Amino acid sequence: MKALIGVMSEELIRKRTLAIVKGEYIPEPGEPKVWFTSMIALAQVLSNENISLLRMMDEQKPETLTELAELSGRKVSNLSVTLKTLSLHGFVRLEKNGRSVKPVALFTDFDIQVDQKYSAMLNQKVA
Repeated sequence: MKALIGVMSEELIRKRTLAIVKGEYIPEPGEPKVWFTSMIALAQVLSNENISLLRMMDEQKPETLTELAELSGRKVSNLSVTLKTLSLHGFVRLEKNGRSVKPVALFTDFDIQVDQKYSAMLNQKVA
């Protein structure tokens, strides 16, 4: 389960998104689905601790946040905030089961592309 992540400036991400919406740019297969504006922003979400948490979820398959909190040694409230952030970026799915929530890791490995390939492609196709 590997996620392809791209890092581009906020301006280029905005330009890319608008071009996609307008039909001026069609993402090619194999392009990142998740984008960050900097390596710092990426590192805040995919810290070593959060990557370990994703891998633990994948291996242990906890049925509830409480079970994951026990496995990870973290408080449920802290864990809930982390999982919401990971979910917003598409790394986790939170499945509601009645009154409980089952956390599911969608990715455990990451390929990060930090280069000008996408910005050059975008500039050519939109220009």
